[in-house]
Amino acid sequence: MSIEHVPPTPGWHRSGRARGPAGFLSRHRARRAQRDYEASVVAFAHALRGEFRETCTGLHICHYVQVAAGITVRTPRVGEVRPGPPLRFTVELLPGQEPGDFTAKQNGPRIAHTLGGHGLRVEPLAGRWVRLVVLQHDPLRDGFGLPSLTVPTGAEPVILGRTEDGTTLGHAIADPAHLGVQGQNGSGKSAFCYGLLSQLAAAPDVLVTGSDITGLLLGRAWDGTAHRPHQVVGTHDLAAHAVLLEDLVAEMDRRLAAIPPRRDKIEPIAETPTVLVVLEEFPGLLRAADALPKPKRGEGVPVGDRIRTAVLRLLSEGRKAAFRVLMLAQRFEATAVGGGYARDQFALRLSFRVPADSLEMLHGTDARPLGQEHANADPGVAYLSGLGRDCERIRVPYLGDYGEYVDRVQAHGRRAES
Repeated sequence: MSIEHVPPTPGWHRSGRARGPAGFLSRHRARRAQRDYEASVVAFAHALRGEFRETCTGLHICHYVQVAAGITVRTPRVGEVRPGPPLRFTVELLPGQEPGDFTAKQNGPRIAHTLGGHGLRVEPLAGRWVRLVVLQHDPLRDGFGLPSLTVPTGAEPVILGRTEDGTTLGHAIADPAHLGVQGQNGSGKSAFCYGLLSQLAAAPDVLVTGSDITGLLLGRAWDGTAHRPHQVVGTHDLAAHAVLLEDLVAEMDRRLAAIPPRRDKIEPIAETPTVLVVLEEFPGLLRAADALPKPKRGEGVPVGDRIRTAVLRLLSEGRKAAFRVLMLAQRFEATAVGGGYARDQFALRLSFRVPADSLEMLHGTDARPLGQEHANADPGVAYLSGLGRDCERIRVPYLGDYGEYVDRVQAHGRRAES
C-alpha cells in the first residue's frame, strides 16, 4: 500500500493449506481476520491524520492561505503510517519548515501527548520528508550505566548523556569549549564528573589538573598517576591553589608564544596535551580565599583576587593553547564564579536540579519555562545547552559509587614516564 503499511496478522501464511471443509473455513477466517486488521489500520491512520492536523493547527505548525472564501489552513501532509510500537509516520514539510519545528518550544511533547505518547523523535529522510517516532515512555526515567571505557585520545568523544529521544551525546575534550556544571547537593553533579574524568584518565594527550577544596573529585583518587602533581586539594593551604592556577597561566602563555608560524592554535599531542582545569566547588574556594587576612598595601595581591585573575585568563585565552576549564558550582551566580564575563565563556553548560532562576541564569531566558519542572528533577537528569544545541533534557551515565570511580582511575590512569 502507498499510504499505510499493513503488516500481516500473526499466523497468516499461504503454505500448508488444509483440504476439505475444515481447511476452507480456516482459510476464510484467516482472510477475514486479515481484512479486518487492514481496515483497522486504515481507520487508525485516518484518525491519526485528523489529530495530527488539529495539533499542528493549534501549535501553528502550518500555513495560513488567503483564498476567495476566506482563510484556509495547510498542515504538513502525513504519508506512511506504521502503528508500531512505536508509532511511526512520515510527514512532508511545508515550504519553509524545518524538522526542528516539531520539537521547538515544547512542540514535541505536546504532539506526542496528543498521540498517546511521551516524547517525539524526528528523523530526516529525503527532500522535505521526515519520520516522526512517538516514544511510549520517558527514556530518562531509567538510568544507564557507564561502561568501563576510556578514550585513547582527547579528540575522541566521551559520553555526556542520553537525550529524551534516546540519542547518546558525546563531546571531545579537545574541542574548543569550556564546561560549566551547576546543581544542588545530591543532584548528580559530582557523579557526572566521576564518569567524565574516568573516561579521560588514560588518554596520553590529556592532563587532568585543577583545584578541589573537597579533595574527593581530585586528589586521592589520582595518587600515583601523571595527573596528581598538577592538582591541589583541601583548604589547609589556599595560597597553593592560587600558585597552581598561576603556573597553569604561565604554561598557557608559553604555549601561545610557541604557536608555529601560519597556525593560530596548539594541536594537542602527548608533549603538549589538552589541559583540563577542574575547578570543583569554585565559589567555595573563592569564599574561603576572600576570608583570609588581606595583605598590607604594597605587600602583595589577595589570594582571592589572584585566583579570579588566573581563572579569568584561562577562560578567555585558553582555547588556542589547548586549555579547557571544567567549573562546578551549586549556582552559577556571576558574583560566585568570578563575574558575568567569566560565566559567559562556558560554551557547554549543564544544569542538574536547580531553582528556575538558576536555570535561567546559566542557560538564558528561553530556559525559564523549564525551571518549575526541573526544580524537582531526579538525580542524574540535567539540562544541557551549547555547541549548537538548544536547551534539552538529558540523563547522564551512572558510573557507580565513589569507590568505583577511584578503582577506575587507579586502574586506567596514565602513569608518569620514568
